[in-house]
Amino acid sequence: MRNAAEALNAQALPPGEGFFDELAARVLARWSGPDLQALRILVPALPMAAELRAALARAAPGPLLLPRCDTLRNWANGAPLAGIPTPLPESERRVLLHEALRQRGWFDETALWGIAAEMAGLFDELTSATVQLPADEDSLAEQLRRAYALRASAPLAFEARVVHELWRALGAAGAPDAAAVYRLRLAELARRAALAEAPAPLLVLLDAAPDEALDPAERDFLHRYGAAQPLHVFYPQPREACPTPLLATLAAAWPDAGEAPAPLLERAHALARQYPAATLTGRLALVPTAGREQEARAAVAQVGAWLRDGLRRIALIAQDRLTARRVRALLERENVLVSDETGWLLSTSRAAAAVDALIEVAAGQAYYRDLLDLCKSPFVFADVGEEARKAAVFGLESATRAASVKSGLARVRRALLESDVPDKPLGFALLDRVAAAAALLRAGPAPLARWLGRLHAALDAVGALPALAGDAAGRTLLDLLEERRAELAGNASPFSFNAWRDWLDREFEAASFRDVGIASPIVVTPLNAVCLRRFEAALLLGGDARQLAPAGHAEFFNASVRRELGLRTREDGERELKRDLELLLATVPRVVVTWQSLRDGEANLPAPELSLLSTLHGLAWNDDLYRPPLPPRGDAGADPATAPRRTERAAPVAPPGLVPRRVSVSGYASLVACPYRFFARHVLGLGAMDEVSEDMGKGEYGELVHRVLERFHARCPLVSALPEEEALQALRECTESVFAPAVADDFLATSWRLRWEKRLSAYLSWQRAQEAAGWRWEQAETRVARELPLAHGGGVELYGRIDRIDGRADGGAALYDYKTQSAKAVRERLADDVQLPAYALMHGNAVQAAYVALDDEEVGAVVSADDEAALREAAARQGERLAAAFDAIHGGMPLPAHGVDSVCRWCEMRGLCRKDFA
Repeated sequence: MRNAAEALNAQALPPGEGFFDELAARVLARWSGPDLQALRILVPALPMAAELRAALARAAPGPLLLPRCDTLRNWANGAPLAGIPTPLPESERRVLLHEALRQRGWFDETALWGIAAEMAGLFDELTSATVQLPADEDSLAEQLRRAYALRASAPLAFEARVVHELWRALGAAGAPDAAAVYRLRLAELARRAALAEAPAPLLVLLDAAPDEALDPAERDFLHRYGAAQPLHVFYPQPREACPTPLLATLAAAWPDAGEAPAPLLERAHALARQYPAATLTGRLALVPTAGREQEARAAVAQVGAWLRDGLRRIALIAQDRLTARRVRALLERENVLVSDETGWLLSTSRAAAAVDALIEVAAGQAYYRDLLDLCKSPFVFADVGEEARKAAVFGLESATRAASVKSGLARVRRALLESDVPDKPLGFALLDRVAAAAALLRAGPAPLARWLGRLHAALDAVGALPALAGDAAGRTLLDLLEERRAELAGNASPFSFNAWRDWLDREFEAASFRDVGIASPIVVTPLNAVCLRRFEAALLLGGDARQLAPAGHAEFFNASVRRELGLRTREDGERELKRDLELLLATVPRVVVTWQSLRDGEANLPAPELSLLSTLHGLAWNDDLYRPPLPPRGDAGADPATAPRRTERAAPVAPPGLVPRRVSVSGYASLVACPYRFFARHVLGLGAMDEVSEDMGKGEYGELVHRVLERFHARCPLVSALPEEEALQALRECTESVFAPAVADDFLATSWRLRWEKRLSAYLSWQRAQEAAGWRWEQAETRVARELPLAHGGGVELYGRIDRIDGRADGGAALYDYKTQSAKAVRERLADDVQLPAYALMHGNAVQAAYVALDDEEVGAVVSADDEAALREAAARQGERLAAAFDAIHGGMPLPAHGVDSVCRWCEMRGLCRKDFA
């Protein structure tokens, strides 16, 4: 039996840099006139059409009217053919599959969309593998019926039977799918070709032999078309028919699966004897890198080297999309534009992130990160002035973080109400709009089209529609949503919020968008789109075994299922991958492959095909093709005058206009501990915003204990007047009420509450001793301040908040600061303490100041001064010290980074001061 190539009289051309020139010469030899518009050329991918047109223009002796070019599928689906049914939209087909799976209850509900998508692909392959070119719709149905019956009679495993049964059920459901309609359209094109009076010549270019490149219906179509009209089919010659040194090397490295090859060493020695010169040296380089950033920078350096050598047509083969994005960003930073033929996943765009943030706010009860991400998105609140919007969002974030609100729009509103941020009305208005949008998305189950209508209304509520429409990716997103809403308008199956969201996420993952405004000879493209194209150099990003792997990985239906159904398996994918690599190496004279040799601390090996090729080449010609990554431009041979020098420790001078007029006690302590930290935090205003506590820690525990004691003493100002059990019960009730919200948010906070409850009796004993000594609780969380005059005529205000103030009958006051630490830990910090003396300075009438250590078996006070005179002296000394420091700052004194290790360990300015590198 003749193969498809012989049956179609297909002609094989040697693959290589001159492939399209040879093809153009043959076209012009057959159609010599200047007008080729009557000729239709079909190519595997549209970029090849541009290659062929350029080759025709080069080969033509004069002006030429170029032929029409298209792909077979585009031509068939786009031709105006009457009587062909409209295919079932892919989105509706997946919904029908989802419903069929849900009714049968075979799989977990959360996996249904993934299984439906994978099944849809399998159905298309089953149709492609079993259906010849039908004469009409009835013939198509009969072919499918016979295929169903044949497979139904075979003993199939459960997974294969699931696929087959649903394929059959969906085929009987009504409208044919796109794969079936494609075959009907091919049949109609073949019929019209037979009836046409005028010649309609057709030239078909394939990227492999017809048996591999075409399915049965496509081969049948070309047979029928060729019987009625001029038909010419070309494809690249297989390597066994084209014994060049390069292809012989590839054949030795990658023998066909059916062969029984000699050992690799023998094959290498045979190659070396036949071809003394290394076949791939200078043509292929394998470049392992230490990580993604080094891989991206090495790629940019390689592209730069090629550009400096005068090369212009460069392919960036994006097996690793993340690295490709980084390479593109680095190249654009160097003013080198890159054209992307594949586009970016819509799910990775800022527009999709804004939509996802809105959905997350509705799904997660306005979790603060999602809420802030939404409010900060450039797409929302587009009808509010930019400066006003930014100020309002900053106020929302400040209030949310200061109050440590984890979730809940009502809690965020309360935090904003109790904060001192400006422009609260606009902040409340933005929250109202978010609440309205979230309410739309928290409705009950509904058909997908209605869910999309709700999403559109929610986006409108937050003012996102105009900004999305003005963005390339946003416009693609809105068009996708509107297209799906129209396709699914007739489907009434209800879906829960989670099922709809899963479906929408998959739609965003499947869709892509391209920036069509960039035209550049440097293109990002997939591997299978490079073959035969005339690039001067190619850079393959992600040549490791994970990235450079056969396509078609199945999540639910493995290779054995595919084999039972008679479909393509991994072995077919491996063969196609090797063919793509062969055509790449045969066509492009310079190929560099990069990958990350380490990932997650483990060795990341190159793809097996590259490992075999490297080993063979090394054994044959003592060159394993490995090369070091090129250094970024400027790293090698740097001018000593501009080479990096040892970094000097930071010691800036504060501009007079930025020196703060007010300083808190903690700010003063920061100045004493490290002047540079004070400069960064309080002069430049770089202090980090408050962090919302995701899990309760020691700091949050201390804040709750402070609130417990404040509430308890306000309720029971004189503990000694109460019976012990009554006082203990009151303190326990205050503890439970204060800790209750924290426990509701995080049950693990119960352990912190229990830790504090162990200290209740000890605290009450200490409090009774205080009262016996004549002290009475008077105030809690008291704000105090004091203005200190400066030598230059101005002043600085010191301010703070005292945890607790007790009074005595003689008018004396005792200042206390609660510490959820042991007395030993508190004493260790007294030597450098500025907090209690500063409190005494601001209060002005304190006779005692102490820390109350709450974490010991016995609660006790740790005083900062032995007596009243010592305390007053320490307070006066701190006032003089602060005034002198600010006088010096106003006089231009440098503020060096000289903190000790215990200070630097937790300092957020450590990356700015450069102390570690000085």
